Order: sequence, then structure tokens, then C-alpha cells
Amino acid sequence: MHDIVSNLGIAQVLAPQTIQASALDSGDIDTQGTETLAVAILVGEIADTLDASNRIDLTIEHADDDGTGSPGSYSDCTDDDVLNFTSLSSGVFESVDDAAKENKRHVIGYRGGKRFVKVTATPVSLATGGPVAMMALTGNLAQKPADNS
Repeated sequence: MHDIVSNLGIAQVLAPQTIQASALDSGDIDTQGTETLAVAILVGEIADTLDASNRIDLTIEHADDDGTGSPGSYSDCTDDDVLNFTSLSSGVFESVDDAAKENKRHVIGYRGGKRFVKVTATPVSLATGGPVAMMALTGNLAQKPADNS
């Protein structure tokens, strides 16, 4: 099949919910059977005034298969493991720390060699917060067509 719907896997990995005091993550994203992965973090209107002290840090980690089909210990990704971001520090690829970064999608590509990936949104000093959701997009699938039903 030569259409994007059959060749691109799309999964909601974090349902829309309010981020305020606790971190929210994508859960384990299994890359087995795919060659490419991108994770889109959708950030809505944050009620707090965002700045260096009041922000949402977005991090990416990866893990090998532990031998049972589950992830082993996660470790922070580095610049070599990702696309479209540089200067990762402790896996942080973006800080949503300005109003210009609200109501926006933040997309990171993964190219590391591990089977499992996890993206986390961590609130820092938010009093009210706002909505966040995540989607995983996989491509170059070994099993086609993709099940996007």
C-alpha cells in the first residue's frame, strides 16, 4: 500500500490531561517492528505564567529489552539518540518556559538503538498547570499495513 495511513503507525500514548504537580509520561513505547519513531507532545494553554522557574521539562529516555519482552532500566537519551534537538542535559530536550511554547506541539525524533522509549513531561513549580497529551508516530513498519483503526 502506498498511502500514509497504512504506512504510519499512530498511537495516543498519553490521553489529554492536566499537568500540575506530578509528572506525566508516555509509558513504554515499543519500537520493535519499526525503523523510525517520533513523539509529539501537545501542550495546551498553561494557566501559570511560564518562565525559567515555572515550566514543564520534556525528557526522553530509552531502555533495552530485559529478555522477557519488557523494558530494562531506562537511561537518558543523548544528542546521538535523537533527531531535531541538540544539547540534551539529563534527557531534557525542551523546557516549556515561555508563552510562545504553549498551545503548540513539540516533536522529537528517536534514532537510538534501544527497543523501548519513554517521554516524560515534568512540571516545575506550576500552581494551576494546563493540558498535555502525547502521540507516538512510527514508520517504516515491518508489518504492513499499520493498524490505525
